[in-house]
Amino acid sequence: MELTELWHFPRPELARAYLSTLNAGLVTSTTIFAPRRTGKTAFLLRDLKPLAEAEGYTVVYADLWQTRQTPGAALVRALEEALEPHSLLEKIVARLHAPVKALKAKAEFAGTKLEGQIELANDRKWEIADAALLLDALVAELTKRRPVLFLIDEAQALGRSKEGEEMARALRTTLTKHQTKLRMLFTGSSRTKLGHVFTNANAPLYSAASAVQDFPLLGDDFVDYIARRFKESTKRKLDTRAAREAFELFGRRPEPLMETVLAVMMSPMLTFAEAVSMQQIKLARTENHEGTWNGLDATERVLVRMFADDPSMKPFAKATLVKIRKRVGIEDLQATHVQKALGRLAEKTVVAKSPRDVYEFENESFADWVRNIVD
Repeated sequence: MELTELWHFPRPELARAYLSTLNAGLVTSTTIFAPRRTGKTAFLLRDLKPLAEAEGYTVVYADLWQTRQTPGAALVRALEEALEPHSLLEKIVARLHAPVKALKAKAEFAGTKLEGQIELANDRKWEIADAALLLDALVAELTKRRPVLFLIDEAQALGRSKEGEEMARALRTTLTKHQTKLRMLFTGSSRTKLGHVFTNANAPLYSAASAVQDFPLLGDDFVDYIARRFKESTKRKLDTRAAREAFELFGRRPEPLMETVLAVMMSPMLTFAEAVSMQQIKLARTENHEGTWNGLDATERVLVRMFADDPSMKPFAKATLVKIRKRVGIEDLQATHVQKALGRLAEKTVVAKSPRDVYEFENESFADWVRNIVD
């Protein structure tokens, strides 16, 4: 067992639930939302992927975070890496010492049937149509052998550029074409930007995936698990109650808590409270909370402050509008101005309205920074 596995909190029931949904045949894809660093990638790779492989799937994983402007390259590369050693297409496409220069393929793309050669030089500059053709050809080859589960992480990147939107349409076409043996699971860390890809009426993957679902965040059982691991590793006891409070403070994101625990492990004289404070300072610096705040106008700042204190606040209630006018200092501020400010906050991925009819911060640590640090 890898050492990192000792600290991974397994979630087999959740993995089974997602895979069973896709296996049932009612939907061919699904989309889940969770803020960044809440453990969804670890879940995909360490829980869902092994389970799917055990049930006969070829699992393909693509992370679009690092290639937000050119997602086609990331999608195609992920499919290439999923090819089995010595497979026919691998011999054609990715022969180590003698790579071929082109691959014949055909696919339907953006409503048009395309057929031609795809240039495969190592220093190729991706053309959108070429990427779409190759994506379809690779999926076709993979699904000849066994069912494919395509995991696409940070899928909101598909709505950031023209290429992204065209690749989203290509994914939709490919999913329809190979629906008997292809399943897709998309994840995203921006509810608003996922809407641009999946749920808005003119979105490129509109209705192709089921409604965006919230990814269940880790709870107290995760903290208890980490406390046990801490005791096993150090022979010292971790204050579970304080760890639970810190976990809530970090927006139930495992990474900040893990870094806090690591700091205490490495410096036995450091108190847990001191480690938490250090982590808060680090998050504020690395996530640029001050820069986010400075990028807001007066109305946006007032709304952010109010949502940080009360996520269920009704911004268009008469009493609330009176408070907003007073805090902003504009007596004739209207509901339409507030509506536009809310739209800007969503576009800036600061605050967005959730299906639970409350306004949620895309990054809970920023909300905490607003509550405790902003003067």
